[in-house]
Amino acid sequence: MNRIPGSERIHVEIAVNEIADLLDDFTPADDAFEATKTLHRILTDAYQVFAPELAPRIEGDEVT
Repeated sequence: MNRIPGSERIHVEIAVNEIADLLDDFTPADDAFEATKTLHRILTDAYQVFAPELAPRIEGDEVT
């Protein structure tokens, strides 16, 4: 946790085996905050890196 005034933020570490569980529980609505959508995208991208054979494809993403 960063407590420096003006730079307060948290840093979260998520184990690879927990990413899929979070994604199962977490689908942002269309009117969700941008931060929520960004967090979901980070989790999705991480899952595609760590478990590409299991991760769902995102429309518009290139298959490599």
